[in-house]
Amino acid sequence: MKAETAVKQAVRPQTRRASRLRSQARATIRSSHGDRAKALIRDVSVYGCALECQSGWIRSGMFLSIHLNAEWTVQAIVRWVREDRAGVEFLRPISEIEARAISED
Repeated sequence: MKAETAVKQAVRPQTRRASRLRSQARATIRSSHGDRAKALIRDVSVYGCALECQSGWIRSGMFLSIHLNAEWTVQAIVRWVREDRAGVEFLRPISEIEARAISED
């Protein structure tokens, strides 16, 4: 019984709350400090997305505006940064339809 409990504890829990859709959508990101850069959305879910961006100013914990087009901007917080990629969580979840629209761009 103890070995079974140890195995269950060693299994890492799933941290994602929703499935991700692959994307190649282009966006402009802006920081609350006025920094601006072009980014590629690599995957998206209703709760967030992974960005690829060559700018060096993105930091974990900062707030971003993700401008998808002239009428559509999503507010997000950066949760992680690794080299030229960043994971962001939307401040308000988007709909499944909106996530699919981003993945099809």
